[in-house]
Formats: sequence, C-alpha cells, structure tokens
Amino acid sequence: MGKGLIVAGALALIVGGGALGYGLTRPKPPVVVDAAPFIEKLESMLAEHRNSLRQRADGVAKEDYIKNGLSTDLQTAVDMYNSPKGGELKLMVQPGEVMECGQVVAGVAKQLLLVPPNGKAWLTKDGKPGDQVAVSDDGLVLNRVSMVQLYSTQFAPAGYVAITQRLGASDFTQLNKELAAANTGLAIVVGDNRFVLGKPWVAGIKTKQQAAKFDPALMVETAVPMGAGNFLPFLIAGGGGAGLGLLLLVLGMMGKRSSAGVATSGVAAGANVANNATPVGFAATEATGLALGTPAGTSVGGSSAGLTPTPAALGPGAVLGRWEIVQRLGSGGMADVFKARSLGEAGFAKMVALKVMHGHLARSPRAVDHFLDEARLAAQIHHPNVVQILDLGKIGNEYAIAMEFVDGVDLDRLLQGARASGRPVPLNVAVGVLRRICDGVAAAHNAVSADGTPLQIVHRDIKAANVLVSRQGSVKVVDFGIAKAAVQSHFTVAGETKGTPSMMAPEQRVGDVVDKRADVYSLAAVGYELLTGAAVNLDMATIAHLGIAGWPHLPKPSELRPGLPVEFDNILLNAMAYERTDRPDSCEMFEAQIEQVAQLYALAASDKDIGRWVATEMQIGTDGESTEISRSLPA
Repeated sequence: MGKGLIVAGALALIVGGGALGYGLTRPKPPVVVDAAPFIEKLESMLAEHRNSLRQRADGVAKEDYIKNGLSTDLQTAVDMYNSPKGGELKLMVQPGEVMECGQVVAGVAKQLLLVPPNGKAWLTKDGKPGDQVAVSDDGLVLNRVSMVQLYSTQFAPAGYVAITQRLGASDFTQLNKELAAANTGLAIVVGDNRFVLGKPWVAGIKTKQQAAKFDPALMVETAVPMGAGNFLPFLIAGGGGAGLGLLLLVLGMMGKRSSAGVATSGVAAGANVANNATPVGFAATEATGLALGTPAGTSVGGSSAGLTPTPAALGPGAVLGRWEIVQRLGSGGMADVFKARSLGEAGFAKMVALKVMHGHLARSPRAVDHFLDEARLAAQIHHPNVVQILDLGKIGNEYAIAMEFVDGVDLDRLLQGARASGRPVPLNVAVGVLRRICDGVAAAHNAVSADGTPLQIVHRDIKAANVLVSRQGSVKVVDFGIAKAAVQSHFTVAGETKGTPSMMAPEQRVGDVVDKRADVYSLAAVGYELLTGAAVNLDMATIAHLGIAGWPHLPKPSELRPGLPVEFDNILLNAMAYERTDRPDSCEMFEAQIEQVAQLYALAASDKDIGRWVATEMQIGTDGESTEISRSLPA
C-alpha cells in the first residue's frame, strides 16, 4: 500500500510539475483591449468633417460667380474663372481639397474647372448631388456634389460643384495616440481598401467588422478583445497535481510504519495538511479580490499625481484640473460634455457643465479659435435667460469650458414629447417661454465689451434644441458655438453656411451677411412650434419648390390650434418674412408685440407655472414612464 502511494505520488508530482513549468514558461498571448469606445470618437470626427464639407459645397454652389460661370459656354466660363473672381475661388480651396465645377449635359457631367488644375478630384459622372466616401492606404477621401441652379439653361440645364477632401494620418494624430496608448487599433474599410489607425495587430489576432453609422459604405474593423489569462489553467492544474503528488508521497512514506501507527499518523497528517491548505487558499482568493476591486483612478504602487486623463478616459470620479467628473452628458462634433463638481476648499462644491474639446480638433488653430470664441462671447452676456460661462482654460493638452449647469431638459425634447402624445403646450406657458427666449437673445444682441463697445452678436442658430428649461422653470438660451460678433478670432470661410437650415432666415441660408433680424426670424419659427405644436421645416428646397411669394408657406397658427388668439398669426408670420426689412427690427420689438397679446388675453406665466409643466412632461416621459433628464449644453 505504502509503495503504491509513493509511485502514484511520484507520477503526479512529475506530471503536475511539468504542467506548472509549461504554464509559467509558455508565451503569453497579447492583451487586446476593446476598441469600441474609440469608434464613437471616430464617428463624431468623420461626421464633423462631412458636415463642414457639405456646408462648403452647398454654399459655393449658391455663389453668384459660380452660377454666372456655369450658365455660359465653355470658353466664356474659363475666361470668367480667370478673372479676379476666379482668383477668389482659388483662395477658397483649403489644404487637401480639390474643387471641380461643371455642367450637366444629357445626364453626363462636363468638367469646366478644376482647382488646383493638377488636383486629383473624384470622378464625377452625372453631377447628381450627394456624398461619397473612399479609403486608400494613406487615408480617407470624402466627396460632396452640390447642384447649381443656373441663371440660363441655353448651354446646360444644370450645373454642379464637387469638393473632394482627403484626410491623411495627420488628421487622426490624437486618435492614433489614444488607440496606441490603449494597446489597440482599428481599421476603416471600404471594399478591399483599408486605412489602419492605432497599434497594428499581431499575427493571428481575430477581428470583427461593423457598419459605420457615418456612412453605410464604410466598415470599421476592430480586434476581438482578449486577455492574457489563458495560461491560468496550466498553473492551476500543475499546482494541484504537484500538491497531490506531495501528499501521496507523504502518505506512502508513512505507510511503512506499523499498521496502527500508520493509521494514527496518516489521519493526523491528512488533517494537518487540510487545515493548513484551506486558510492559505482562502487568503489568496481574498487578496486577488481586493486587487480586482480597486477603484478606478486609485494609484497602486506609485503616485498618479500630474497625470491628466483624456476625454475618452473621463468617467465618474475622474479629475480634470479642479473639476471632478460626475456624469457624462453627451458628445458632439466639437466636444464632450460632462456634469462635474468643482473641488473647493472647506467642502465647497458647485455643480457645473464641463465642455471638453475633442483632442483631434485641438491641433487645429481655427477649431480652437472657434471653441474659445464661443466661451468669450457667451461670457460677455449677463442675463438670467442665457447660460453663464464660469471658467475657460487649457488643462494639460485639453481645452475646457466650465458653464452653468441646468438641471432640466432642452425645449425640443419637451415639444417632441408633447407633439407625439397630442398634448399642446399650455398657452400661457408657451407665451411665457417664448418671451423669455426673446429676452435672452436680446441680451446677446445688446452685449458690450469691457470698454463699452457693442459686440453686435448674432446667435445664428436659434432653435428649440438650443433652449434649456429647468425643473424650476428657468429658461436659458445656449450654444453660441457659431455666433458672429463684430470682433472675434475666427471667421467663416466664403461658401460656408452654418446653422440649422430648417430654422434659418433665407439670407442666412444662401450665405449672405446676417444681422439680428436673422435671429428674429428663427425666434418666430420657435414661437410657431411652441404655440401650434407643429414642426417648422423651411429651407431652400421649399423656396425652390413653392417660390418666394406667400413665404413662409405655413398655415396660420390659429388654424392649427383652436382658441389661439388670431393676433399671433400676423406677429409670427410677419417675423418670418422672406425680406428682412419686412420683419421687426429687433427682438425687443418682436417681444413687445407678443406682450400686447399676452396682456389682452391674460396669458402670464411664472417660473413656477413653467416648472410645473416641465415636471409633468418629464414625469410622463416615454410610454408613460418616469423620465430623468439632466442636460447642459450642446457639444
């Protein structure tokens, strides 16, 4: 019996030791981190580029010298483009861009001009408007074709402008760094072509593809996440086998004693080993559990002082400068927005909305100027109906704006919910909200610099989504990201049209110079939605289809909402007149007209009235369920 145990123990010890040695010495598989969190940032970046490209191409297509040039014969067009106007056109081409202008004859695109002349443009076959995307080894190619309405159709029934933009490795520098730091990568794939970002994958790594939200023709390929723990079974099995072998050897050696002694000693030894093994194993398990449970951001075995997390890594508990992140609120083309808590002395804490610029935009001076101008402009507007700017600065490599946090919801969500369920906004509340928006926008129009110089700010993107309504009933105008002032660091490139087309004044939609009457137009469009519950969607396609006469081609508000005072018909529709000279000259004048009707029909609303409406809508939420929405500013 004792000899058999010794032999079995020796064999178990050999096998277990071999398995243990293999587990300790075998090559460890590389750790592959899930790249999914970076896909959202890539999608946002590409969407920003495409939106900018669309605005440029659509804006250029509306320029008079483009229409004149394409409304004639080839030789005349070339002569016109070589005039000073042609020189101006060439200045509009940005690095990495190629612009093509031409006529569409019998459904075939005829190129008249290429800027620069040796540029590599997208092969335009039919001149039809639309977006295209392609991939090469050194980057992405984005293309936008916009139709040109010609002044004369003698030589061609239509024209087109096509802008091709190439995005190379330098356009993805920040994303490349973040992917490499996370020991992962991704590939952008179209057909058989791919462009790889981040850390190259080692041979044998499994990958997966998913369609990009940005464009159905584009696929994003990422590595399947994999850890380095595959050697653990060998360690466990080897350690267990070796331990069993030692136990059998001990029992076998003790079997050579007398039968009585063997029994007594064997029981004592077995109990001893078991009693020792159990606590040791338990302690190891507890230690591992503590290590895995260490809170994120805790420094283990060293100091983390001086480290600045990137926006992609920001999460609850992370600290950026003197702000502690509480919650991620959203992400847009320009920045990520977080709910954050200021870290003050003596336990002082204040909740703010922290807007952190995307890292890949921070290397663009124009994008940085754009981002900083938003804060500089809004910081000079002091009014209870405008979200306040609290701080602005650069933390490490990140640009951030700290703003007043509004615990509530944007007006567009409230209107969508009310529209979907057939609940009109209470008339006094609708009028009260509209008057407060007017006051906030008027404060922006009348803002002055520190030396008293009028800033002449025009918001240019007034819409329900850029109005926040808090649970307490306060109404705040937000997002001065594309506002224009008399003095600012960045300027819109010729051909760019910024804003929300469906709510834009006609002169803004075609790229003309705008003044505060463009905001009056958009205010009236918001008022139309508030008072009637109907969505407003007016753009140049509507003008092209229905013409200028009778603009804005909307039913009278009183026809859409029984009981609505008919006085609002003229007030709203006149403020949305096609010609700016037919609108009220200012927000104050527009608001005064609304005030007269409000007093006549006793349509007053306090903050409490508005707050009760907001609370009701947020409580009902979607499908009758309670909804909790905390939001700050658009990104």
